This record gives sequence, structure tokens and C-alpha cells, in this order.
Amino acid sequence: MHPPKAFRIHAIQPVFLRNGVIDRLDLLDVTCASCTTRSTLGNNAGFAVNAMATVLTCPSCAAIAILDELEIWGHWLEQRRRERLLAQFDPSTH
Repeated sequence: MHPPKAFRIHAIQPVFLRNGVIDRLDLLDVTCASCTTRSTLGNNAGFAVNAMATVLTCPSCAAIAILDELEIWGHWLEQRRRERLLAQFDPSTH
């Protein structure tokens, strides 16, 4: 079992297909709770995706966190909501 807050996720960058559908996870900007190192993790360079979960690994202290797909995309949706608030974009008026 991993600590529930092993990493603080600042930003998630997915890769989109031409039709706008999310294809896969590309980059994660995170801070490790163990050593407080902020880093950008990429596929096979800090995170690995398998059929069950996504495993994040701190490049400095090797702390590990396991996140399922729903957790990651939940963070991404919250990130998009914050970006819209900062841009003062109200989707209900468009």
C-alpha cells in the first residue's frame, strides 16, 4: 500500500488525438511529499502505466505512489476547472 498523498500533482498534460479525444497521459508536474522535490515526470521517466494503475516514482528519493485512472483524470478535470476560473470562462454562458 502507498501513502495516499505521496505526491502533490500540480499539472497533468495529456496527449490528444486529432478529434479531441484524450489518447494517453504525457507529462505530470508533481512534488514528492517525502523529499519535497518538484519534478516533471514522463512516460517511462518517472511514471509507468500498466493495465491496473499508473505508478509514479520520485527521481530524487525513489518514493512510489500508485494511482488508478480515475484518480488521475479527476485531478485533470480539477486542473481544467481551475484554469477556466482563472481565465474567467463560464461554460454555462457559451
